[in-house]
Amino acid sequence: MTSALASLPRREWTYLAEFANEQLPRYTSYPPANRFASSVGSDAARAGLCTLPTNASLSLYLHIPFCQKLCWYCGCHTSVPTQADPVDSYLRALKAEIAAVARQLPSGVHVSRIHFGGGSPDILAPAQIADLFGALRSAFHLDRFAEIAAELDPRNLSPAVVDAFADQGLSRASLGVQVLSDSVQRRINRVQSRDEIEQAIARLRSAGVHSLNVDLMYGLPGQTREDVIETAMFAATQDVDRVAVFGYAHVPWMKKHQKSISESELPSSEERFRQAEAAATTLERAGYLPIGFDHFAAPGDSLAAAERQGRLRRNFQGYTDDEAIALIGFGASAISSLPNLIYQNTPDTSAYRAAQAAGASTVTRGVVLTPEDQRVARLIERLLCEFEADLPVDLRIAACSRLARLQDAGLVELHRNHLTITARGRPYVRIVAACFDPEFAPKIDRHSLAV
Repeated sequence: MTSALASLPRREWTYLAEFANEQLPRYTSYPPANRFASSVGSDAARAGLCTLPTNASLSLYLHIPFCQKLCWYCGCHTSVPTQADPVDSYLRALKAEIAAVARQLPSGVHVSRIHFGGGSPDILAPAQIADLFGALRSAFHLDRFAEIAAELDPRNLSPAVVDAFADQGLSRASLGVQVLSDSVQRRINRVQSRDEIEQAIARLRSAGVHSLNVDLMYGLPGQTREDVIETAMFAATQDVDRVAVFGYAHVPWMKKHQKSISESELPSSEERFRQAEAAATTLERAGYLPIGFDHFAAPGDSLAAAERQGRLRRNFQGYTDDEAIALIGFGASAISSLPNLIYQNTPDTSAYRAAQAAGASTVTRGVVLTPEDQRVARLIERLLCEFEADLPVDLRIAACSRLARLQDAGLVELHRNHLTITARGRPYVRIVAACFDPEFAPKIDRHSLAV
């Protein structure tokens, strides 16, 4: 990959404990998910779907909440399938939801993207993959060149599963690499060799899936900067298109399996910050362009083009160039985002199955976006995507006291009503976003760390 660093401004990473230790929403939506209310349910979802514009472009997200083995760091809604919680009956419920939602949509809507997440969608058998795609194609009109993406586990990625997804048009795959260090892998219950990852990449490319992403992590137990650099360099040598770098969020009060991780082995706040810096520096030196605060893209990737052209967006999958008017989620815990509504299905797979079997809605909570919510959402998204924005006068005044300490620390600059996040402030961009969130109040043990 040709280095693009010569054209990039020098990124500044200054550790400021007061800011790095703040806990904030990730703002993959606004309002964030912890503010969804049970008073917004099936009626609101039905009304939102029915009133989408005719001929609207849609993105679909399918949640497969099962893994062959549970990773202890995981913050997702997932489990290992059992006789009491099998995959087959879940897929029947998933297909029922797909058909039911499709009946509520206006005529002419079409699908431009499909994303399989989890869990690990590669837990599906080839016949199940074909059956699920059959249900999607029966219910929706898929664009001829719709992007079809899946999150995959290199450890379980058999040639048969790769071929099954490829036969259905898989165009992008995201592989969970996380870390290469054997000792860290053992600490997080995710042991996978470099060979397994390389073989998974080779199988995908051989099957015609050429757009590849990898996920890396920092802040894991026993992890060092050297571990982070090693894994980032490995990703670069695989010539993948995108790399997402996530900080481990230790929330054992929410995710009980994280109690298997020893808190005494977690990196300090400053070491965690330096690991994020090491990942970014390594990837940028390898020629990747920084996208937002935790993604990196090859210069020729569509995400890099969207960033250059001001089309970068942020949703529940992170940074994206998806321009669809609505994202509809299927499956337990799946979230849907419509122009003026966000809603979520029950995370309980048993309750999800039972509701679908009874012909009932699986929506359990959500939020109706007021015009003010939509305005704040647009501003927060622009700050997270572009690191600058013109501020409406009333929002600038409301955020004035919160912005003052960021200005004093050199993290932001304000010229009249135009706010710019400085190079020094970019690692702390979520703190800037929170300044414009009128409902945000710092709370311990509720959100992930700022960096």
